[in-house]
Amino acid sequence: MTVDLHLYEPCAKGIKYLLAQSPDTEALVPGVSEAEWEDFGRRKGVKLYRAVAETPTELNKTRGIGIIEAPPDFVAGVIADDYESWDSTIKELKILKSERDTATGALVEIIWSRYCLQVPFLDDRDFLYREVTQRLPGDIHIIFGQSLTAEEEAACSDVPHQKGVIRGEMGASGWVAAPAETEGHSRVTYVALTDLHIKALKNLPKMLVDRYSTDVPLTVNDVRKVVMLKLKAQEKQAAKASVGQNGSKAGQ
Repeated sequence: MTVDLHLYEPCAKGIKYLLAQSPDTEALVPGVSEAEWEDFGRRKGVKLYRAVAETPTELNKTRGIGIIEAPPDFVAGVIADDYESWDSTIKELKILKSERDTATGALVEIIWSRYCLQVPFLDDRDFLYREVTQRLPGDIHIIFGQSLTAEEEAACSDVPHQKGVIRGEMGASGWVAAPAETEGHSRVTYVALTDLHIKALKNLPKMLVDRYSTDVPLTVNDVRKVVMLKLKAQEKQAAKASVGQNGSKAGQ
């Protein structure tokens, strides 16, 4: 049975590619191929995958898959709204445009962001991209991002241009948060397709390639840590409120 995903049409092709990379949603997009991933092991409860570009025209690919002990909507909220808490590489981020697509309910934003990649020998990079946040059937949440086209970029007048910062390219990237087998938990897939505009990532020392391949998919664990902190804070607040209510009743 085919599910009508009712995707945000201008980015439907890229979103389908993202969905094909998640074990929870690949069946929803028959005919869309999964990338040829190299299993890079497992760290901190996250399965690590990579596909290093072989030519300058290809994008470097990384993928992380892990379980987060919270529902998909909660996880997606942290990814979308608390990025400064889980992504320490972000130096600046500006939302240039934000609107709700009436046909699909998707939140569509044009974003400029600057990153300190924390990899030796690499200057800061910035990206200008469209981000689509959408809830799909089955309580599946996606946060999709892809660089604007050259024509779209030329039409953006409020984009900062900073000396010493190199414009990177973001391919069909993003997050898929889907219900896990354990009730109340999510399986989260993070996919990053990037061209950092260096000659080729494979020309860097192997140690740096391995670090890049590991650090990016481990972002799943960074999100997990923020999610757990927020859940604990909520539980603490709820317990405090409960004690206050019981005290009020006892005094009546």
